[in-house]
Amino acid sequence: MSQLELVRVSSPRLRNLSGSFGPGVHVLLGAELDGTSEVIELCAGVRLPRRGSLKLDGETPGSSPQLRLRIASLLADESWPAQGDVQHWIGQLGALHGFDARAATQRFCPALGLERQLETLSGSQRRELALAMALAQPEPQLVALHEPLAAAAATAGALVLDRIQELAERAPVLLATRSVEDARRLGGQLQVLERGILVRESRHAWPSAITPGLRVELSVECDAPRRLLAELSASPEVERVHFDVHQPGRLQISGSDLERLSLSVCRAALAARVELRLLRAATPDLAAVHGASAGLAQAAYRAAQSVRRGGA
Repeated sequence: MSQLELVRVSSPRLRNLSGSFGPGVHVLLGAELDGTSEVIELCAGVRLPRRGSLKLDGETPGSSPQLRLRIASLLADESWPAQGDVQHWIGQLGALHGFDARAATQRFCPALGLERQLETLSGSQRRELALAMALAQPEPQLVALHEPLAAAAATAGALVLDRIQELAERAPVLLATRSVEDARRLGGQLQVLERGILVRESRHAWPSAITPGLRVELSVECDAPRRLLAELSASPEVERVHFDVHQPGRLQISGSDLERLSLSVCRAALAARVELRLLRAATPDLAAVHGASAGLAQAAYRAAQSVRRGGA
């Protein structure tokens, strides 16, 4: 089983980053300004850290061409030289890595013709093709992908998720995204990357874990929102309800705990004999995640100061 180890890694946007990643799905939640693209580049071996060490099974990817061939990667910028058509390019790449990539191209890029000239591909099409090549590797030692769901073809999202889970059974799969919704879909272990530092770790990307202490919100669609609203008015779990006359079948319901709030809505729907068509947790954005981190850090600081004063 492969193991990826980062020890006090520094680069232009990373600050003493340390972490250990074994087989399984590991999601880094953050923006490029937080250093997500640099983490993927370092893991893929296309750059070396300024300081610290990054080892995959004891070797440095950036210093070992043979090791880099065993790493399946998708970079933030896939601006490789454009020569020939797609079929020729995937043939060369497959020969270099030792696998047939044509089937993967047709599976993950169904709308991309093999006869297309590379120079005619847009940036998003290049990333779509690079993602297919990464997922096509049969036994990678490491998988490092930047925004894989954003790069995937519109019709291939479920296939990409399935393939990621397959690869994670045998190798570390490190995925970087700024989308909380994508992080939730990718699953696995979540780590929040802020300003080059891993600040928090969570088992999932639900609001209770990534925005603790902040209000959670449910989007509800039903056939009789006014009846549901009247029933919810007596629920202690509901802090606020928003009803928009321009969207008469929808309610936005806020509370402090996602599970209890969801149960309250279901009970109210049963009591009011209302048919629920949609019950979905609203997804916080990255700014809310960073805000929650700041709140946690401030609370920890105040607690430490209180302990210090008490012991003085």
